[in-house]
Amino acid sequence: MKQFNTKKLTFLAVMVALQIVFSRTLGIDLGNYQRISFSFIPITLASTVLGPVASGAASAVADIIGFMTKPTGPYFPGFTLNAFLGAFIYGLFFYKKELSLKRIILANTVVTVLVNCLMGTYWVHMLYGNPFNAVLISKLPFQALMYVIKIVVQALILERLSKEAIRLFRD
Repeated sequence: MKQFNTKKLTFLAVMVALQIVFSRTLGIDLGNYQRISFSFIPITLASTVLGPVASGAASAVADIIGFMTKPTGPYFPGFTLNAFLGAFIYGLFFYKKELSLKRIILANTVVTVLVNCLMGTYWVHMLYGNPFNAVLISKLPFQALMYVIKIVVQALILERLSKEAIRLFRD
């Protein structure tokens, strides 16, 4: 495993900061458990450049710091786990791999279905006692919209951004 140097740690810190800004400051809350944001951009960029573990840890840190700076409900570690797993899954699909449209669609399908829809719905069910099926049905249109947006944005900019970021780390 390659050792992290100052450049890589700084890059991760910038991705954490961007994730917090995109999510908490520029994000639009839709009730207690839905938020429109482009925080997936720094998450997927970190996943592509530095891999699943580093980006997962950075995403979990961003979730905790973001909650401390602008809480939008009670803290629940399940959502931090979701943040870690989403970035980790993107890292599995994108790190040192060709960023094809098929790979982008597959990664977003796994993250959207497993992490956002199933796990996210379960955490809301646990927190608020809302029926699982009702929460899931209410989340589906929003998740479908964000699924399409993520695929389009990632397909348009991820490869270019990741090449530029990787270029920063060449010694």
